[in-house]
Amino acid sequence: MIQRPRLDACLLVVIVCLGGVSCQLRRPNTTPSRMIEPQLIQPQQPERATQVTKTSNSTPVRLLDTQARGHIDRHLLRQQPNGELTEDTVWRWSSTPDRYLDTALHLEAASSPDLRLVDTGTAPALAATLLVWDLESVGGTRLVGAVEFQVTGTNRVIHTHLVRNSEPVSAELPGDLPTAAGRLLRRLASEGLACVANER
Repeated sequence: MIQRPRLDACLLVVIVCLGGVSCQLRRPNTTPSRMIEPQLIQPQQPERATQVTKTSNSTPVRLLDTQARGHIDRHLLRQQPNGELTEDTVWRWSSTPDRYLDTALHLEAASSPDLRLVDTGTAPALAATLLVWDLESVGGTRLVGAVEFQVTGTNRVIHTHLVRNSEPVSAELPGDLPTAAGRLLRRLASEGLACVANER
């Protein structure tokens, strides 16, 4: 009679342990994400790095805001032949592309002798909105970017300029995507800053 409660207790412990093991949740199968960082600064030799001297009549410009359309975030977007945008399951940008554009605008303004960044209300103001930033596969894989630049002159008249450009990239990611993204961002920033100089 004494052995019967022990046997029942042992059987109960075994059932509880088996139930606990069988109730564990399995981890979902997820694809690990990998980060891409655009190469905005080209590697240079230490002796070649020089400070750009600004000209006396350089155009002052005030950077207001750099933003992106709502669908552009850290996901790498691919445009399908039917125009639909899909997110890449593996690759992501390490930061949002509009932050890279903002950095590219600062780098281009610093490297131009004809432009000077200021923080005053009397200078023309520049606002940039990243409209397109995706991979397109029509006729080879290309990274496409389009930016809307709004230049507010000293007379408070707003001029809007749309700049669109692309860079070829290798089909296998990441390949040369970081370098191509850096070149494309610098080119878009350069063309946008040229709009400010032309408004003068």
